[in-house]
Amino acid sequence: MLAKDLQLTNVDFIESDIMELMANHHEKYDVVFVSEGAIGWLPDLKKWGETVRHLLKDDGFFYIFESHPFFNMLDVDKLTKNIFEVKYPYFEKQPDVDDSIGGYASETKQNVTSYFWMYTVSDVINSLASAGLRIEYFNEFKENYWDLGGMEKVDGYELYHFDFNTNKFPMTFSLRASVL
Repeated sequence: MLAKDLQLTNVDFIESDIMELMANHHEKYDVVFVSEGAIGWLPDLKKWGETVRHLLKDDGFFYIFESHPFFNMLDVDKLTKNIFEVKYPYFEKQPDVDDSIGGYASETKQNVTSYFWMYTVSDVINSLASAGLRIEYFNEFKENYWDLGGMEKVDGYELYHFDFNTNKFPMTFSLRASVL
């Protein structure tokens, strides 16, 4: 239905809980891509890494562009005022529970229960490495993929940065990995 709505051909959309995808889907792909703001909603990055490997052809590769966990620690409301305060501890393993969901990707919905898990750089890298993937590169960027407020758009890109963040902290990262 989504392919029809978007008037696309030669495409399949799969709807699944990523934690159950290995049991329900057995096709292999040249590329597995994870985009912005996805992995914090996942309770088990080890299983996520195994799922990424399960979906890849032996000569395929994985690519992710995501929020940097250092940035995820910070109080965003204060950060827009150039105030650095840790709101979410870096090594926290219990999810942040909220009664709303939404933001940059959709309208906010109230009276729901949402969970967001903090992850570390090593959580991401180790989940992929333990699943049999070789990390080709890991890059960190001072730009973000949505305007938190008071940010400037980077010329030629759908990225944003704070003028005070010349070289202070990363907001996003990218990683590419291939099958061992």
